[in-house]
Amino acid sequence: MNIRTQLTLSYIGIVLLVLFAMYFFLAGTLKGLLSDRITNELEIQAALAKEFLIEELPQKEDFTYQVIDGLVDRLGETGKVRLTFIGADGTVWGDTERDGESLIAMDNHLTREEVQDALNLGSGLSKRKSATTQIEYRYLAITMKQNEDLIGFCRVALPMKTVNTALGNLQWILLFVSIAGSILAILFGIFATGAIVKPIRKLTQITQSVASGEVTSPVEVNSANELGQLSRNFNLMTDKVQEQIEKISVENQRLETILNNMSEGVLLVNGASEITYANPAAIVMLNLPDMYIGRALIEINRIPELQALLREAEQTETVAFSEIRLGNLQESEAEVTVVPVTAESEYVIVIHDVSHVRQLERIRADFVANVSHELRTPLTTIQGYAETLLNNGSTKSKKRKEFIVKILNHSARLSRLVSDLLELARLESGDVELKRSLCHLNDFHEQILDVFEPVLEESGVTLQWEIPEDLPQTNVDSQLFMQVFVNLIDNAIKYTPDGGVIAVSAEVVETDSDAADEIVVHIKDTGIGIPLESQPRVFERFYRVDEGRARKMGGTGLGLAITKHILLCHNGRIWLESELGQGTVLHFALPVEKSD
Repeated sequence: MNIRTQLTLSYIGIVLLVLFAMYFFLAGTLKGLLSDRITNELEIQAALAKEFLIEELPQKEDFTYQVIDGLVDRLGETGKVRLTFIGADGTVWGDTERDGESLIAMDNHLTREEVQDALNLGSGLSKRKSATTQIEYRYLAITMKQNEDLIGFCRVALPMKTVNTALGNLQWILLFVSIAGSILAILFGIFATGAIVKPIRKLTQITQSVASGEVTSPVEVNSANELGQLSRNFNLMTDKVQEQIEKISVENQRLETILNNMSEGVLLVNGASEITYANPAAIVMLNLPDMYIGRALIEINRIPELQALLREAEQTETVAFSEIRLGNLQESEAEVTVVPVTAESEYVIVIHDVSHVRQLERIRADFVANVSHELRTPLTTIQGYAETLLNNGSTKSKKRKEFIVKILNHSARLSRLVSDLLELARLESGDVELKRSLCHLNDFHEQILDVFEPVLEESGVTLQWEIPEDLPQTNVDSQLFMQVFVNLIDNAIKYTPDGGVIAVSAEVVETDSDAADEIVVHIKDTGIGIPLESQPRVFERFYRVDEGRARKMGGTGLGLAITKHILLCHNGRIWLESELGQGTVLHFALPVEKSD
């Protein structure tokens, strides 16, 4: 039941209750007033009849039926009441309703109630059915005296039918007025409650819109009463709510942007360890499924260390921190912090992936170890031969010459190592000033042959140069770029058995984006290949797939790392494809220089 119906029914109920109460009250009051008015009329009629009869009646001893009844009948013709003259002894001498024998046959009226009251009090009033006419009357009797002697009673009577008819008419009039008033009150109540409920319904619709987060127009204020004041206050409240919603929306958007772009993973779990929120980084780190909301964390990702950390925070109600692996030994390492939100019985889990940091630490440790090893071997050799030469002055000149050659070789190896380290440091720092010039890749062919022709002849490896002449020119630092070819071909020769083939080719590859097309160079060998697990690390400094073979060949382990950084300086990139025992293909790409 809506408020309009309730108000209308309440209003109608109150109006009907008041109208019917007024009806019964007025009916009773008017009935009493009408009864008093009738009584007053009877008293007036009785007084007038008394005065007339006293003037016309003979002396008491001269009373006769004929004389007195004649006077009573004549007097009764002028009024609408029944008039009766009763003697002091109760004899009925005259009555407007009886004549002759019937008058004489009337019984003694001295015992009548109204007569007794008149005898004792001067006047009497009663209501009863007449024994003579069998009609119900209202009687009023008063005493009549001559010279202070009681001569009889003057009685007037009005039929109750007349009284009841008047009372009935009055009640019908009141009932009609009450019904008409009720109908008018109901119609007025319907319109009045409609006028009251209309702004309330409008307020209700707007509150629903505000609750659903919709921006609404203000409520119209058309009056200065309480509803108008309520509408004005509601508009003020709506403005404040909208302002707060906008602030909260901006804050939520800002917070959502921050969480979505954080590199750290953030999860929110409740007291039952069910996930209630996870940002994109956490979804990726924990490999969460699409439907993760409401599911237990242990059900999705079974990491005992993470569960133990969560239990620790739950039991101690303090921040718990630990470094754990998010999966098996090959997967990432992370620093995990669990922060209890005591008021909400929830826990915020922050996951910081430190895999890259740990990898850098391992690379640094490997670098220190490799550099130490690389430096120690030639230094030990140089020191040994030098001490031999110093302590053994009788060493034959041939042997001395052999020692000096070894010292020179290892010194040169140290020099190359230091030069490569300095070159790599210079490239990584970005301090290299490129001396670019347009050139064709075939311009490097003769220089490559000059460098590697003796080695190729000795090893029997064939170098196939298959770069087309119509290839676009590239804008590179020729000296640095020559080093790219030298490092890659030298590496291919080292790991290609005697009689193998090294093929150098190139092509133009169109890119899908708006960026410039690329020249992609392929250096393919028929060497021993690279194991799959080693392929991601071949461009790390000092990393060697075959430690013994590489050291035997005298390499520094920095060639591919230097090559990678030279290409990065030229906005290029490098990658490889290899299969163990089937050879390796090294690819590098350079953007095509756009001409005017």
